Amino acid sequence: MTLGLSNFVFALGDDAFADFIGGIQFLPTTIMMVHLCPPGSEGASYAMFTTVNNSAGSLAGAISTNILRFFDVKKETLIAGDLTDMTNLTILTTVLQTSGLLFVGLLPHTKDDLVKMSHGGSSRIGGGIFIAVTILSLMWTIVVNLLNVIAPGWAGES
Repeated sequence: MTLGLSNFVFALGDDAFADFIGGIQFLPTTIMMVHLCPPGSEGASYAMFTTVNNSAGSLAGAISTNILRFFDVKKETLIAGDLTDMTNLTILTTVLQTSGLLFVGLLPHTKDDLVKMSHGGSSRIGGGIFIAVTILSLMWTIVVNLLNVIAPGWAGES
């Protein structure tokens, strides 16, 4: 029991809280993206942004499953009292989750800065990188989901 809660409720609450925070973070970035898109293409921009966000979530899940291979966090190890790899994994995930704060300074500070950005032109290289990452992420997501249906446990997870 932790804080008067069972382990199951505590773990469930952690996931629910993380999903809640993710939803709150999604709204301001969506509003900023809509302000950056050309007039009349807000719907397409929202669809693109949602696709990228969803494929990033699937890609993150696949990457995190593969990262688990480097840490011995099996139930037996934890029951034996060895929390070394659990501590290292917690530190790594905390650093990765907070690394986005390094890019906050790149965001526009005022609405005027946002308007200036929307009239800044375009970049073929940036657009190409964006399209390539989006297509590769979608392909990865499709392949991983198909493998999970066709051959459960293919990545070594339980």
